[in-house]
Amino acid sequence: MSLTRSAALALALVLPLAAGPAFAQKSAVITAFDPDKDGTLDLAEVKAAASAKFDALDPDKDGTLDAKEAKGVLSPSLFKSGDPDNDGTIDKAEYLALVEAVFKDADPDNDGTLDAKELKSKPGKALVKLIK
Repeated sequence: MSLTRSAALALALVLPLAAGPAFAQKSAVITAFDPDKDGTLDLAEVKAAASAKFDALDPDKDGTLDAKEAKGVLSPSLFKSGDPDNDGTIDKAEYLALVEAVFKDADPDNDGTLDAKELKSKPGKALVKLIK
């Protein structure tokens, strides 16, 4: 059985749509931080990216971020919530704890992974700022 040229073209246009949401929902953030290539981000992948982000935000390498270093990544209210000891800085453990809390907010189905749709939510967008 041979397909006509127009039928083959129509099939080529429809097949990507039939591949489902995983195909259509691929995001640059997931591509960048998904080493196992499963199309989602789990907490370990997010924490690895967040750890690298923390290091990049800490140019003086003192192991903490002050409000100036975190500007543009953490809103003042998010910075305050990430500083439970109220010392005016966030160390890496505090940063990763904050990332974990935001991850959980961005995962409403509690499946332990974030897909492209979840990353587009308000907490998902906040999380992207913490890792990208």
